[in-house]
Amino acid sequence: MLIRLRTVLLFLLLLSALAWLVAYLPASWVRPQLEARLHGLRLEGLSGTLWDGHAQRVLATNGGDLGQFDWQLSRRALLGDTQLSVAFHGPWGRLSGQLRQLDGKREEWSQVQMDGDLAELSSRLAPAADRLDGRLSIDHARVVLQGRWPVELDAAAQWTGARLQGAQRELAFGNLQLRASGAAGVVNATLQDDGNGPLQLAGHLALSPLGWKYDIKARPREPDPALRDWLAGFGRLAADGSMHLQRSGGLAAIMGKGNR
Repeated sequence: MLIRLRTVLLFLLLLSALAWLVAYLPASWVRPQLEARLHGLRLEGLSGTLWDGHAQRVLATNGGDLGQFDWQLSRRALLGDTQLSVAFHGPWGRLSGQLRQLDGKREEWSQVQMDGDLAELSSRLAPAADRLDGRLSIDHARVVLQGRWPVELDAAAQWTGARLQGAQRELAFGNLQLRASGAAGVVNATLQDDGNGPLQLAGHLALSPLGWKYDIKARPREPDPALRDWLAGFGRLAADGSMHLQRSGGLAAIMGKGNR
């Protein structure tokens, strides 16, 4: 009887120690898994635990500091139900979302929200390139990924005060809107301006595992030599200065054997 009691006590002690260990696993334990999902971004200055952690710095592939990163991992992960909340925040703005592993092949990102200064963000991601300017807002987007392919999608984005700033030019586009939806691996998106800016724009894009196509029309609302020259870089302009682009391709095009 005494031996059995000791065995039970030892088991409970070990179970308590294991529970304590799991509850307080350091944040560094989850770094490889998080960085794998962040596709090239690196986390430094980790603190907290596996379940509730913080990274003081998020570094882009070029070393640019994107700010801080926080995450909360549900303990339901111990039962195979992975639920993860993440949030980036820095001088450029904020980005947050919730991840849930649906099965072995699919994962869902929901409640994806962003409010960011593109000039500040692009200077950190690609300091030597032309910079996007303006404010990008995304509100409650949802995407289901299989591998890295969006099999379901519902998203809307607004680019307010859209500009492109280069070493020798600055182009103003106005306020642009993108609306995208997808089901069964087929994504459709519309792109348009708000009807008042320097650039009149309307476009449709479609993407599927079998191919892609887009149809975009754009022209300056008022005479603008810089904007006209930029549009001419995409192809021949019509007499009114408008540009009409239609392209399509399949898997062979993606692999460098393009067709139109």
